[in-house]
Amino acid sequence: MSLVSSITLIVTVIIIYYALIRIFAVLFRITGLPKEKAIFQAVSLLTNAGFTTGESEIIVSEKTRRHIATAAMLTGYFFSVLIVSLFINLFLNIDFSAISEQIHLLFLEFGGMIAFFLILRIPEVDNAINKGLDKITVRLFKKAAKDNYISVLDTYGKDAVVNIFLYKVPEFLEGKCVVDTDMRKNYNVNILMYTRNGQNHYVTADTIFSNKDVLIAFGPLASIRDAFLLKERPDKHDRKRIMENEENSISIMSNFGYQIMADIRLNKVPQILSEKSLLESRIKDYFSINIMMVSRGNEPINITKDTILAKGDRVIAFGPYESINTVFGNIRNSDPEE
Repeated sequence: MSLVSSITLIVTVIIIYYALIRIFAVLFRITGLPKEKAIFQAVSLLTNAGFTTGESEIIVSEKTRRHIATAAMLTGYFFSVLIVSLFINLFLNIDFSAISEQIHLLFLEFGGMIAFFLILRIPEVDNAINKGLDKITVRLFKKAAKDNYISVLDTYGKDAVVNIFLYKVPEFLEGKCVVDTDMRKNYNVNILMYTRNGQNHYVTADTIFSNKDVLIAFGPLASIRDAFLLKERPDKHDRKRIMENEENSISIMSNFGYQIMADIRLNKVPQILSEKSLLESRIKDYFSINIMMVSRGNEPINITKDTILAKGDRVIAFGPYESINTVFGNIRNSDPEE
């Protein structure tokens, strides 16, 4: 392989590497990560540089993110081996006598790569690439979609601006005008704009959303996820069925960014807590979940490191939305029994 061919291949791999970072960042954003954290995690995983224990919790605590992280690590390992092999090949086969004749081509290639990355630093170009990757990535995964996607664009404390890709309109919005849904009252969520068939539209009181619409929404991230991620929403008449199916009933009491306070009726003790004390389970270390209060038989009990949770307990827990969802089950938009 000639010197120019080797350099060309290395530059191409670096550009592909950059594209993969952006694609994996989009995938993490679809799972609810803010842009900055999504990019950081993608870079860490693809470069095999590792990431801190505190940062890794938001990845390992959610099943979909773990799958994305696994794919990113394997892809990063493959590209690391490829780049190292290319550099070794370059230096083993380099013809120093021909460098002077090809130096202008090398400067042209490296100069082009530097110019490429400088252009990417322009905000307008960066935004255009982000939107394009969002559309391409979501379009590819929409074909196998079984749920709505939420891509976090920016966060403001507990609130977030998000893109919502509707695989299916949630039941509370289906066939209803925005003014009739009480979405702002029930979820404190505002739909700012929506895209249908590639055309942007402003939301009016008479707007009715359809499957495949893309919404831009603002509100508490936990509320947005609770409203738009598809799941059964049992009412009071369904609680007996939930008990028989041993599903935990979980409601959000309040949220603080991606952290929530949850009211949980334990119809089934999670495996991590089964017959283990709170200390032995290490639920705080692994999932950053704090058990704030436990009621048993409608009476609060004193919580210690030796407390063992049991079926029928009512638990007040605080921690990341994804962690509580992973440990205790799907968070539902229902009130536990008093």
